[in-house]
Amino acid sequence: MRHFPIFVDMDRAHVVLSGGGDAALAKLRLILKTRARVTVHAAHPAAELRNWATQGRLTLTDAPLNAGALAGATLVYAADEDVRRDARTAALAQAAGVLCNIVDDLDGSAFITPAMVDRAPLTIAIGTEGAAPMLARKIKAELEERLPAATAALTRAAQAFRPEAEALPHGRARREFWADWFDHEGPAALAAGSDLPDALRDLRDRHLAGWTRAARITLSFTGSPDPDLMTLKARKALAAADVVVHDAAIAPAVLELARREAKFVSLSGTPEVPPLHALLAGETRGGAHVLYLGATSLPQTLVAACRATGIDTQIIPGLPAQDTAELRETA
Repeated sequence: MRHFPIFVDMDRAHVVLSGGGDAALAKLRLILKTRARVTVHAAHPAAELRNWATQGRLTLTDAPLNAGALAGATLVYAADEDVRRDARTAALAQAAGVLCNIVDDLDGSAFITPAMVDRAPLTIAIGTEGAAPMLARKIKAELEERLPAATAALTRAAQAFRPEAEALPHGRARREFWADWFDHEGPAALAAGSDLPDALRDLRDRHLAGWTRAARITLSFTGSPDPDLMTLKARKALAAADVVVHDAAIAPAVLELARREAKFVSLSGTPEVPPLHALLAGETRGGAHVLYLGATSLPQTLVAACRATGIDTQIIPGLPAQDTAELRETA
């Protein structure tokens, strides 16, 4: 990983940009979505830039950028679209200890601006190290389709409710509350036109009263070390599970898809004590969602034994090793 993703607090930031043409406008349209203080140095600013200055959205000056102008700056953009001028801006920023981005110059930049999906306060940044900008745009478009604009309303309501949600215990109780909000209760409240803060309080009170979703076991398998060859449903189950019980042969890249807070139980290949179905059932204590991820097809005896415990058991078919090998050959 060459570029480490961070989120800069733009409410307290001062952004300095040199340039007044198309490259400057493209960056400023994004920066002006924030509440950063923006100063632009441009001898010949575009009309749109002058309008923003008239509206008070930024400070515009025709003075050339100098070292004094960078005092207190958080980020600098070199957008003059001239190699010498941009290099001079970058040199001034480096001397002042301020991160600088030269538009369309990956190697000369101390940071890059990724493609973004904006559902503020939810923001998703997508970067490809400059290798494939069109891929980043494709992923951005796909995520925007999957995250309707209504996601922003659910997230804003959740953000405002966080102090009240602290009445819930830390850990899984609070995670389950938020999972219920974003997966079930929130979308339903939004669709019904309900007051979102009231819906959140009702859901919190139900969780405080001890309401939880029933414990469940999910059984799945994958014959490939490549996480991209897992079924989508299995990937979702892995990302949501509280406990992941897995064969030792499951690749680390696959397990990376699980939540960081999940409990992992690796089966060494020796006989389990207790038997596997009993181990899975035991891990559901307190209403946990337990996923067993095998490296080979699921034995019917395991499925029957899990169901015999009375715990809700879901089966997610996987792809055996020979099928994943065929997929790689035909790709």
